[in-house]
Amino acid sequence: MTVESLAPLAWLTITIGVICCLYIALDQRHRPPPMMKIMLWVWPVNALWAGPLAIWAYRVIGNGGKPRIAAGVPAQAPGGMAGMPHDMSKMAKHDMGDMAGHDMGAMHHDMADMPGHGMGNMAGHAMTGMQHGMPRRPFWQSIVAGTLHCGAGCTLADLATPWLFAAAPFLVLGSPVFGEWTLAYLLALVIGVGFQYGGLIGMVPETGAALVWRALKVDFFSLSAWQVGMYGWMGFAIFGVFGPLHPTEPAFWLMMQLAMACGFVTAYPMNWLLVKTGIKHAM
Repeated sequence: MTVESLAPLAWLTITIGVICCLYIALDQRHRPPPMMKIMLWVWPVNALWAGPLAIWAYRVIGNGGKPRIAAGVPAQAPGGMAGMPHDMSKMAKHDMGDMAGHDMGAMHHDMADMPGHGMGNMAGHAMTGMQHGMPRRPFWQSIVAGTLHCGAGCTLADLATPWLFAAAPFLVLGSPVFGEWTLAYLLALVIGVGFQYGGLIGMVPETGAALVWRALKVDFFSLSAWQVGMYGWMGFAIFGVFGPLHPTEPAFWLMMQLAMACGFVTAYPMNWLLVKTGIKHAM
């Protein structure tokens, strides 16, 4: 097996990945927005290596399984008035506004008179009730979503790293391959922390630097587990089969697609452990 013999298959898988990525990106415009906005990036980015499997995950786990938004109706979060006729929507908003104006003052007064209770406690109890009332994903689906969330950052880093390294190569342990992998890991960590930060906003009490530190801790373990599988496959391809691969060769990107799949396999149990131990929130 040679790099040249894999070119037709490589071009096929690359084309399928790009088509699936574009499909999800366009389809998301016609679906209700996800609760975590960062997931708008996660599904199409992972489609670059997972292809139709990413579409399946988007349909089953993501917002791709929700009803399409009618043309001309603005996208709103679940529970909004997007599906109401215009007159009914105006009437509902007017009635709610009147109710808020007439009743909220009295409600606030009554709550203030109750010892140990206030608006903060009422909001907390209401949020707890909402969470219990919302349908939850099966646990395995939450872990898949969290693993793909990590994988999106790794994918973006591995798309950029080969070109950056080609422009300014360096050696690690006397090897350019290890140099490129080091750059890929650091870049993936930076992007991954950004993805984790975006996913944690509003879900945890931390903000600012504390939230960045929490995102770093979560992403370090998840991303490192992903890279174990990815580097394992690329090491096998480079040192065991083909020799050095260059990003201008289609076979390089075929190997990267397979490496991403291996990364998912090694990162899934790590994400399961992080959620079970409370280090990471289920998605």
